[in-house]
Amino acid sequence: MKNKNMVLIETAKFSLTVNQIVLAFVSLFAGLIIILFFRTFLRRKRIRNILGVKNSKAILNFIYIVFSFFSLYACLEALGLDFKGFLHKTIITSPKINIFVYHIFVFYLIIAGTKVLIYILEAYVNRKPESSQLEKGKSRSIYLIIKYFIYVIAITLFIESLGFNITIVIASLSALLVGLGLGIQHIFNDIISGFIILFDRSIKIGDVVEIEDELVGRVIKINLRTSVVITRDDVEVIIPNSKFTGENITNWTHNSTMSRFDIVVGVAYGSDVRLVESLLIKAAKEHKLVARKPTPTVYFINFGDSSLDFRLMFYSEDNFRIEKIKSDLRFEIDKLFRENNVTIPFPQRDVHLKNQ
Repeated sequence: MKNKNMVLIETAKFSLTVNQIVLAFVSLFAGLIIILFFRTFLRRKRIRNILGVKNSKAILNFIYIVFSFFSLYACLEALGLDFKGFLHKTIITSPKINIFVYHIFVFYLIIAGTKVLIYILEAYVNRKPESSQLEKGKSRSIYLIIKYFIYVIAITLFIESLGFNITIVIASLSALLVGLGLGIQHIFNDIISGFIILFDRSIKIGDVVEIEDELVGRVIKINLRTSVVITRDDVEVIIPNSKFTGENITNWTHNSTMSRFDIVVGVAYGSDVRLVESLLIKAAKEHKLVARKPTPTVYFINFGDSSLDFRLMFYSEDNFRIEKIKSDLRFEIDKLFRENNVTIPFPQRDVHLKNQ
């Protein structure tokens, strides 16, 4: 023990012993071991595939900075240097707030730490095996709720670390927002609608929706104020969230990804109706995007003016690109009708001229 406490350097304000050097070395070595462990872990192929290369590098940089800082802090304190006193030096001072050097590190820790948590959460959501697009949409909604909750906690922690009373801050912001009045009322309406959508999950990412103005599209992004829908023409449309909560919206995939569709076709009088039925069902069953269950069904719907009218009913999960499926079915129906001498008539009118 005497050798470890042997003084190597001694001045009026500073002394250095063997024990201090050993503690400083252990602090740096421990930090280095932790960093090397995480670097090896995050560079594994499986982990990089889950997190993504960009996110893995961001997380590793965060670990480098955090553990390097704490190792340096422990090392300097072990050597008897007043690093803690340096961190508590005042940068900005006022009657209501004092900002110290350590607030810079706290700010980085909260911001970067929040991003790391979100990267990990997003990786978990993306890697979770989903049985259907419906379940994937639910997972994304839960992810967004947790994401915004993490942001709120991070902002609250930072405000309180600066010495502010969070209750007073919220009260002040409320008074300010009330003062702004009706000018931003629609913005708050959209934000509240965004939370409603996320919590009740009436609209989820991946859903195919139809809005009152006959806009049909798949939801690809839900933000706090707006959502993004991609149409069948591959055009991205930005829609305020209040439109989803304030108007009648048809959600084709709310409870199931499968929807029912129909094709109406007429054949000439005198055609074998049972043959027509079998040909229509055959055309539907042979298309790879038409569901096998429930099975396609044919209804004899009407004796028309110039045709016998049938409706082919079928189900498909690919409801977003349904027009392509319908087009394929019409081509196949026309082919089968020609091969089996079934005629599709065109409207006819007989004109009788009365003799003068």
